Amino acid sequence: MKSDRDEKYSKSVPQKMSYYMVPGSDFQCKLPLSQHCGRKLSTIDEQDHDAANRRGKINQILATCAVLLLSAACGMPIGYSAVLLPQLSDNSTDIPIGQSSGSWIASIHSLATPFGSLMSGPLADYLGRRKTLLVSVIPLCLGWSSMAISQSVKALIFARFLCGFATGILGGPGQVYIAETAEPNLRSLLIGAPYVAYSSGILLVYYLGSLLDWRSVAWCANILPTLAVIAIFCIPETPAWLLRNGHDSRALKALTFLRGSEIGAQKELNDMRQRLEKERATMKSNENILTLCCQRVALKPLFIVICFSLLQMFSGTFIVIFYAIDIVSEFGTGFDTKQAAIWTAAVRVLCCMLFCSILIFVRRRLIMIISGIGSGLFCLALSVFMYIRVGEPKMSYDVLVAGGCLLGYIVFNTALMVMPGIMIGELFPARIRGRTAGGVFASMNVALFLFAKFFPTLQAMLKMRGVFVVFAVSSFLLTIFMILFQPETKGRSLEHIEDYFNGDNWLWFSRDRGYKTVKLMPLDQVKYENQALNQKAEHA
Repeated sequence: MKSDRDEKYSKSVPQKMSYYMVPGSDFQCKLPLSQHCGRKLSTIDEQDHDAANRRGKINQILATCAVLLLSAACGMPIGYSAVLLPQLSDNSTDIPIGQSSGSWIASIHSLATPFGSLMSGPLADYLGRRKTLLVSVIPLCLGWSSMAISQSVKALIFARFLCGFATGILGGPGQVYIAETAEPNLRSLLIGAPYVAYSSGILLVYYLGSLLDWRSVAWCANILPTLAVIAIFCIPETPAWLLRNGHDSRALKALTFLRGSEIGAQKELNDMRQRLEKERATMKSNENILTLCCQRVALKPLFIVICFSLLQMFSGTFIVIFYAIDIVSEFGTGFDTKQAAIWTAAVRVLCCMLFCSILIFVRRRLIMIISGIGSGLFCLALSVFMYIRVGEPKMSYDVLVAGGCLLGYIVFNTALMVMPGIMIGELFPARIRGRTAGGVFASMNVALFLFAKFFPTLQAMLKMRGVFVVFAVSSFLLTIFMILFQPETKGRSLEHIEDYFNGDNWLWFSRDRGYKTVKLMPLDQVKYENQALNQKAEHA
């Protein structure tokens, strides 16, 4: 009776079988380790694996797309101030605003975001990443609806606060969800996708603002969150969160959906379980979040992400979005500033898409170094041109030269806009990833609020030409910082990145030379190596 039970159990539980893994690839030979040179890999096995692999990748992309709908919805309030403020300034009989109230309307979104970010960490760890994303829809829809019916500056500021609060709740869990569900070879593409969605939301709100009045734009902005709720209900919770919270069967089901194969999912889940048990065995029971963040495995990525985010902010990434129309209007007259702002947003969307594609092939460090240098050079060129043209009559080529420099800046700076989210998803250790992501987003947005609030004052003091000098210096400092401290994460698993930060080094150049990027092999090469194994098995 016992032997019958054991036989049934061995048939139903795939982890009893270990499999030979080809290094550097997600392709898996279905040969037991004890006899991987003993029998031939069949064509049917290859076809089954290919189908499961494709199915898993499609499911990962669909799960990411559900998050992207909500990211696009939260991108719309980021760019909404560029639509709202010019319309209120032109129509003073609607809701009169001055420079002070206008700066509050533009910056309050960034002030509210930290409150949502601070809540998002505990919510993501307690409710789960997926449910936290759903929670963020509530204040977002309330904010847009309040905006549409506002009759005073205070009502507008409150509505903007609600939208910013929702964006804060979304930011960390959205990045963590994608990082925890994507395979290493897909993570490079998918983890940067929320910024494509943010940029698309900004472009959409600019476009709607060129056609409709600001109240109609606010009503239309409720459509995307509604669609996002429907999509998020159809995707699973992350396997990592489910496993950490004792939902093993649901974790296996979710991982099977995301990988396309129960056998591969079971093996990955076993690896995750072993690492979790090892982590819990070495972790003290009375450790709190502050104690964990003071450990070098968390302290080093925190230092890198916070310093990078501050330098990125002072390079003008979000200021150009908040004050797009005001900045473009500095270049001269005789052209439609709204259309120019739409074009800048469209360029940013295209650059985000291009950047996410480049992430598959190019190393992170190289991308950031090139982006920092490029951003700095275009800002410097624009500033020098503005200084040269001071006091000169406006010419037709002023718009072409200044606009070309601004577009060049946006092309290079887009990569810097995307990187903090990628860093948060990749660099932080698993045990504090949810809570730390929220805290970092909060600190970033506090700094962004202060910068956005006092930007009009800074502009009045330095003029636009001086502001772009600040952007250029910050871009160059960011490049130097990345050269010194940023590790290469392309092709590395989240566990391997965590092991890197457990080392003694702070500088990239003093790293353990055993930390190298895995080069993922194409499927054709993997199959070629499997054929070589089969031939070796036949001779044996």
